[in-house]
Amino acid sequence: MFKLNLLTPEKKAVFDQEITEVTVPAYAGEVTILPGHSPMITTLGTGILKYRIKGVDKTHKAVISWGYCEVTTEGVNVLAEFMQTPEEVSVADSEKAVATAEKKLATEILTDAEFNLTVNDAAKARAAMDVVKH
Repeated sequence: MFKLNLLTPEKKAVFDQEITEVTVPAYAGEVTILPGHSPMITTLGTGILKYRIKGVDKTHKAVISWGYCEVTTEGVNVLAEFMQTPEEVSVADSEKAVATAEKKLATEILTDAEFNLTVNDAAKARAAMDVVKH
């Protein structure tokens, strides 16, 4: 059996779910993981995690940001700092977050940490809008 665990500091979003595949937004690009994948650990970027539950013809999606993904022979463990399902997304709030971040990037002098945080906030909001639209 190939199982997915998706955990955040606030909740166990997916726990011991039998899946056929999962795609994670790794730091350097998307990685699709199928049963039999070689064991690995990678850092996560901000983007959309997609997975297919065994026996269900639907792709489930969630926005995740920063964390780690561990692939073992038993499955995939995702530890993410942030996770949001399509049902939790407010497009209006996401659009506002993108506009605020873009304005801040264009008009303020930011430290490296502030810059990275603002870019990540914009990326999370864009991914949230994408997860709802697709």
